[in-house]
Amino acid sequence: MELIKTGIEGLDETLRGGLPDKSVILVMGEPGSGYDIFAQQVLHQHALKKGKVAYITTFRSPNTIREDLEAFGWKISALEKTGRWAFIDVHKPKALQVFQRRVPSKIRGGCWTLIDSLSYLILTQKKFQSVLEAVELLLNNARKHGGIHFLLLTQNMHDQQTEIAMQHLVDGVMEFTAREATGGIDRRIRIKKMRRAIYGSRLIPFNVTNHGITIETAIRVT
Repeated sequence: MELIKTGIEGLDETLRGGLPDKSVILVMGEPGSGYDIFAQQVLHQHALKKGKVAYITTFRSPNTIREDLEAFGWKISALEKTGRWAFIDVHKPKALQVFQRRVPSKIRGGCWTLIDSLSYLILTQKKFQSVLEAVELLLNNARKHGGIHFLLLTQNMHDQQTEIAMQHLVDGVMEFTAREATGGIDRRIRIKKMRRAIYGSRLIPFNVTNHGITIETAIRVT
């Protein structure tokens, strides 16, 4: 299976080459842990290398997200003008219908995708089964057409059964933690699951800077 580089310095070496192609990855963590920044940064790096991105927003406006990303120096508006970045706003009563109609065509066109956030869809949709079907649609298209596709899930916002169901369904699960430590915050990435790749059960230390996520060291810590 081909591994695709994330573009985050130090991380690809730690991951032995990158993330598996044709993967839907659940990126989870509590607010402030950096889980959302990670997915956004990978997509930004992909777009800079002339890849295409479809950013699916469920509760925040595209303008808000542009402002957040520009805080790291990521000029999303410039990428939109070149056609490398597109927002799909599904913050509507028929969010999943919009998702099912527009997202598959973006993946067929070579886009990597990010759902920001899956948690919001779970909380606002009347039937959890409909959310599962949307994720299955994403999985099917990813396997046919390739790319890396991220789902953002806020930890401790859902019951344990819901979290486990989502972790079971997807190809990969990356968990981000941030704990108070002497002199600052101790941040770690844990690869809980990754089909078609063997990373081992490791914790990867990282920092959040004004340029995004940086990996402290390429040496993995148990």
